[in-house]
Amino acid sequence: MNNKVFFVMAINFLIGIKERLSTQLQSDFQKNNVALQDQVLELKKEISGGGTIDLLDATDERVDGINSFDKNRLKTGRAFVFDEVAIGYATNAASGLAGNIDYVSDAPKELRNAVFILEQEGREVLRMPIKDLNNKDGFKISDAYKELRTLHYFADNREITAKIKFPPGVTLDAGVKHYVYLRINGAQTSKKSDV
Repeated sequence: MNNKVFFVMAINFLIGIKERLSTQLQSDFQKNNVALQDQVLELKKEISGGGTIDLLDATDERVDGINSFDKNRLKTGRAFVFDEVAIGYATNAASGLAGNIDYVSDAPKELRNAVFILEQEGREVLRMPIKDLNNKDGFKISDAYKELRTLHYFADNREITAKIKFPPGVTLDAGVKHYVYLRINGAQTSKKSDV
Protein backbone atom coordinates (compact mmCIF):
# COMPACT_ATOMS: atom_id res chain seq x y z
CA MET A 1 0.00 0.00 0.00
CA ASN A 2 1.37 3.40 -1.00
CA ASN A 3 0.58 6.35 1.23
CA LYS A 4 0.16 9.86 -0.13
CA VAL A 5 2.85 12.46 0.49
CA PHE A 6 0.74 14.36 3.05
CA PHE A 7 0.20 11.18 5.08
CA VAL A 8 3.94 10.46 5.24
CA MET A 9 4.70 14.08 6.15
CA ALA A 10 1.97 14.15 8.82
CA ILE A 11 2.98 10.88 10.50
CA ASN A 12 6.66 11.92 10.55
CA PHE A 13 5.66 15.33 11.91
CA LEU A 14 3.63 13.71 14.72
CA ILE A 15 6.48 11.37 15.60
CA GLY A 16 8.73 14.44 15.85
CA ILE A 17 6.40 16.14 18.34
CA LYS A 18 5.09 13.05 20.16
CA GLU A 19 6.38 14.27 23.55
CA ARG A 20 3.75 17.06 23.31
CA LEU A 21 0.93 14.53 22.90
CA SER A 22 -0.97 12.71 25.66
CA THR A 23 0.66 9.78 27.45
CA GLN A 24 -1.92 7.48 25.84
CA LEU A 25 -1.10 8.65 22.31
CA GLN A 26 2.65 8.42 22.99
CA SER A 27 2.10 4.82 24.10
CA ASP A 28 0.08 4.11 20.94
CA PHE A 29 2.92 5.49 18.80
CA GLN A 30 5.42 3.33 20.68
CA LYS A 31 3.28 0.24 19.96
CA ASN A 32 2.91 1.28 16.29
CA ASN A 33 -0.83 1.44 16.88
CA VAL A 34 -1.63 4.85 15.35
CA ALA A 35 -3.43 5.44 12.08
CA LEU A 36 -4.25 8.70 10.33
CA GLN A 37 -7.64 9.51 8.88
CA ASP A 38 -8.70 12.37 6.62
CA GLN A 39 -10.55 14.89 8.74
CA VAL A 40 -12.03 18.36 8.45
CA LEU A 41 -12.50 20.10 11.76
CA GLU A 42 -15.41 22.49 11.42
CA LEU A 43 -17.17 25.12 13.44
CA LYS A 44 -20.22 27.15 12.39
CA LYS A 45 -21.10 30.10 14.59
CA GLU A 46 -23.17 33.25 14.70
CA ILE A 47 -21.02 36.27 15.62
CA SER A 48 -21.63 39.94 16.38
CA GLY A 49 -19.83 43.07 17.53
CA GLY A 50 -16.11 43.66 17.36
CA GLY A 51 -13.07 43.49 19.64
CA THR A 52 -12.12 39.85 20.19
CA ILE A 53 -14.71 37.14 19.50
CA ASP A 54 -14.09 33.67 20.94
CA LEU A 55 -15.35 30.99 18.57
CA LEU A 56 -14.77 28.01 20.92
CA ASP A 57 -15.60 27.66 24.58
CA ALA A 58 -15.74 24.91 27.18
CA THR A 59 -19.52 24.54 26.87
CA ASP A 60 -19.72 23.98 23.09
CA GLU A 61 -20.72 20.37 22.53
CA ARG A 62 -19.63 18.33 19.51
CA VAL A 63 -22.59 18.41 17.10
CA ASP A 64 -22.34 16.88 13.61
CA GLY A 65 -22.64 19.55 10.95
CA ILE A 66 -21.99 22.40 13.43
CA ASN A 67 -18.94 21.70 15.61
CA SER A 68 -16.41 18.86 15.41
CA PHE A 69 -14.38 19.96 18.44
CA ASP A 70 -14.92 18.26 21.81
CA LYS A 71 -15.91 21.45 23.65
CA ASN A 72 -12.69 23.50 23.39
CA ARG A 73 -10.30 20.62 22.74
CA LEU A 74 -9.83 17.32 20.92
CA LYS A 75 -10.31 14.21 23.07
CA THR A 76 -7.39 12.00 24.08
CA GLY A 77 -6.18 10.11 21.02
CA ARG A 78 -7.39 12.82 18.58
CA ALA A 79 -4.24 14.72 17.60
CA PHE A 80 -4.61 16.68 14.37
CA VAL A 81 -2.13 17.84 11.71
CA PHE A 82 -3.27 20.32 9.07
CA ASP A 83 -2.12 22.46 6.18
CA GLU A 84 -5.35 24.08 4.92
CA VAL A 85 -7.82 26.52 6.49
CA ALA A 86 -10.96 28.25 5.20
CA ILE A 87 -13.44 30.68 6.72
CA GLY A 88 -16.81 30.91 5.02
CA TYR A 89 -19.28 33.71 5.66
CA ALA A 90 -23.04 34.15 5.50
CA THR A 91 -25.56 36.71 6.62
CA ASN A 92 -29.28 36.63 7.29
CA ALA A 93 -31.94 38.65 9.08
CA ALA A 94 -32.70 35.71 11.38
CA SER A 95 -30.70 34.36 14.30
CA GLY A 96 -29.97 30.69 15.06
CA LEU A 97 -29.25 29.52 11.50
CA ALA A 98 -25.64 28.31 11.88
CA GLY A 99 -26.47 24.84 10.55
CA ASN A 100 -29.09 25.92 8.03
CA ILE A 101 -27.42 28.56 5.86
CA ASP A 102 -25.08 28.51 2.85
CA TYR A 103 -21.67 30.04 3.57
CA VAL A 104 -20.88 31.39 0.10
CA SER A 105 -20.78 35.18 0.59
CA ASP A 106 -17.83 37.53 0.67
CA ALA A 107 -17.11 38.59 4.22
CA PRO A 108 -17.83 42.28 4.89
CA LYS A 109 -14.85 44.64 5.00
CA GLU A 110 -14.95 44.74 8.81
CA LEU A 111 -14.48 40.97 9.01
CA ARG A 112 -11.96 40.82 6.14
CA ASN A 113 -9.80 43.32 8.06
CA ALA A 114 -9.87 41.20 11.22
CA VAL A 115 -7.31 38.56 12.17
CA PHE A 116 -8.05 34.88 12.84
CA ILE A 117 -6.04 33.36 15.70
CA LEU A 118 -5.72 29.70 16.72
CA GLU A 119 -3.92 28.89 19.97
CA GLN A 120 -3.41 25.85 22.13
CA GLU A 121 -2.53 26.41 25.79
CA GLY A 122 -0.62 29.62 25.04
CA ARG A 123 1.11 28.32 21.89
CA GLU A 124 0.12 30.28 18.81
CA VAL A 125 -0.85 27.70 16.19
CA LEU A 126 -1.92 30.13 13.44
CA ARG A 127 -2.45 33.88 13.02
CA MET A 128 -3.69 35.07 9.66
CA PRO A 129 -5.88 37.83 8.19
CA ILE A 130 -9.47 36.73 7.55
CA LYS A 131 -9.05 38.20 4.06
CA ASP A 132 -6.57 35.40 3.25
CA LEU A 133 -8.93 32.69 4.54
CA ASN A 134 -12.25 33.84 3.03
CA ASN A 135 -12.38 32.77 -0.63
CA LYS A 136 -15.89 32.17 -1.93
CA ASP A 137 -14.76 31.96 -5.56
CA GLY A 138 -13.58 28.80 -7.24
CA PHE A 139 -14.77 25.84 -9.22
CA LYS A 140 -14.51 23.22 -6.48
CA ILE A 141 -14.72 23.08 -2.69
CA SER A 142 -10.95 22.78 -2.29
CA ASP A 143 -10.53 26.22 -3.91
CA ALA A 144 -11.99 27.80 -0.75
CA TYR A 145 -9.01 26.67 1.36
CA LYS A 146 -5.87 28.66 2.02
CA GLU A 147 -2.97 26.25 1.64
CA LEU A 148 -0.43 26.88 4.38
CA ARG A 149 3.30 26.67 3.74
CA THR A 150 3.98 24.63 6.85
CA LEU A 151 2.26 21.94 8.87
CA HIS A 152 0.38 22.97 12.01
CA TYR A 153 -1.03 20.77 14.76
CA PHE A 154 -3.34 20.40 17.71
CA ALA A 155 -2.19 18.02 20.44
CA ASP A 156 -4.89 15.83 21.93
CA ASN A 157 -6.62 16.70 25.21
CA ARG A 158 -5.34 20.28 25.42
CA GLU A 159 -7.38 23.46 25.39
CA ILE A 160 -7.79 25.14 21.98
CA THR A 161 -8.84 28.73 21.41
CA ALA A 162 -10.11 30.09 18.10
CA LYS A 163 -10.61 33.85 17.95
CA ILE A 164 -11.43 36.63 15.57
CA LYS A 165 -9.74 39.90 16.53
CA PHE A 166 -11.02 43.10 14.94
CA PRO A 167 -9.00 46.31 14.52
CA PRO A 168 -9.64 48.91 17.25
CA GLY A 169 -13.02 50.61 16.85
CA VAL A 170 -14.24 48.24 14.11
CA THR A 171 -17.51 46.34 14.58
CA LEU A 172 -19.83 44.30 12.41
CA ASP A 173 -23.09 45.84 11.19
CA ALA A 174 -25.65 45.25 13.96
CA GLY A 175 -28.57 45.37 11.49
CA VAL A 176 -28.05 41.79 10.27
CA LYS A 177 -26.90 38.46 11.72
CA HIS A 178 -23.39 37.33 10.79
CA TYR A 179 -22.26 33.71 10.55
CA VAL A 180 -18.78 32.22 10.07
CA TYR A 181 -17.84 28.69 9.03
CA LEU A 182 -14.33 27.61 10.04
CA ARG A 183 -12.90 24.56 8.26
CA ILE A 184 -9.48 23.10 9.03
CA ASN A 185 -8.41 20.35 6.63
CA GLY A 186 -5.87 17.72 7.60
CA ALA A 187 -5.40 14.31 9.21
CA GLN A 188 -6.42 13.04 12.63
CA THR A 189 -4.92 10.23 14.68
CA SER A 190 -6.88 7.14 15.63
CA LYS A 191 -6.01 3.68 16.93
CA LYS A 192 -5.27 0.98 14.38
CA SER A 193 -6.80 -1.62 16.68
CA ASP A 194 -7.52 -2.33 20.32
CA VAL A 195 -4.30 -4.26 20.94
